[in-house]
Amino acid sequence: MKNKLKPLISPFMWVVIAIAVLIYFEVNSKITIPIILISIATFILEYSTGSLFSKILSLFEGNNWKTSQRKLVKDGKLQPDTKIRISFAYLFRIRIDNYYFLIQNNRSKKYQPVGGAYKFSEKERDYLSDNYSLEDDDRIPVDEITKLDYRLFVKNRDLKNFFKRFNKTPHRENIENLSREFIEEIFNSGILNQDDFGTLTYKYCGRHITQIEDTVFWPFEILLADIIEVRLTDEQENLLRGLMKKECKKYIFATSKDIRHLGVKIGTHELGDNIANHTHKILTENSDTLIYKNKYKNTISIPL
Repeated sequence: MKNKLKPLISPFMWVVIAIAVLIYFEVNSKITIPIILISIATFILEYSTGSLFSKILSLFEGNNWKTSQRKLVKDGKLQPDTKIRISFAYLFRIRIDNYYFLIQNNRSKKYQPVGGAYKFSEKERDYLSDNYSLEDDDRIPVDEITKLDYRLFVKNRDLKNFFKRFNKTPHRENIENLSREFIEEIFNSGILNQDDFGTLTYKYCGRHITQIEDTVFWPFEILLADIIEVRLTDEQENLLRGLMKKECKKYIFATSKDIRHLGVKIGTHELGDNIANHTHKILTENSDTLIYKNKYKNTISIPL
């Protein structure tokens, strides 16, 4: 927060100076003052105030979900005990030659980015159970694969504190090592050999958060996705180019246009959508929709 307040100092000082100038000349109105000074002071005040307001608003970057929450509360649609489905995930942006590498979801059979829901530890589960009225998300069956996923029902009154806890707890998957889903979906599935791939290197790109909205899963839902870009070596790029030459239902290489159209081939009779609707979040052209871009600046390498 201290770093966010620093940019406010300069415009705030200009506001104070401009107001002081206007007050001084108003008090000494009998003095002949060139109109240009008044114009300059007024301009500085208008410009600085606008700059100040924009910077104040920037403090609340990423809190659009709170705006939607307040509106739903005001409209009487959200009560303190209303359950909201949360799904917190990380998605890998794997890009080569302007194509994005996507894998097939075993349930929906649609193609999507490598990645999945964050997992929390048993210790964190105990903390969450003790401090929040949580329920497992039964819309997706809880089994050995999905247990301890950040797919839960949280009461509206607890949502803000739940976000804070998620951001600070060390007892969950964190940026320091997000290799689990990568290993499961690329190596354990047989798409690539883990020994051939070598070290996984990636960088945090930012976070996508939806507003609280109606979905097919539950009347109210909020989705969080951290976007992680894989930094490929030349050898790793060659491995992926080798996959391009093969036909396999487990994966596809899609352009940004393919992803925006959900795989629908516009202008043909092939109108089936085979790309999941959350895939657009990894597109480089959508990076301006991400928040917390500078939260983690270091590139991370995980030997596999």
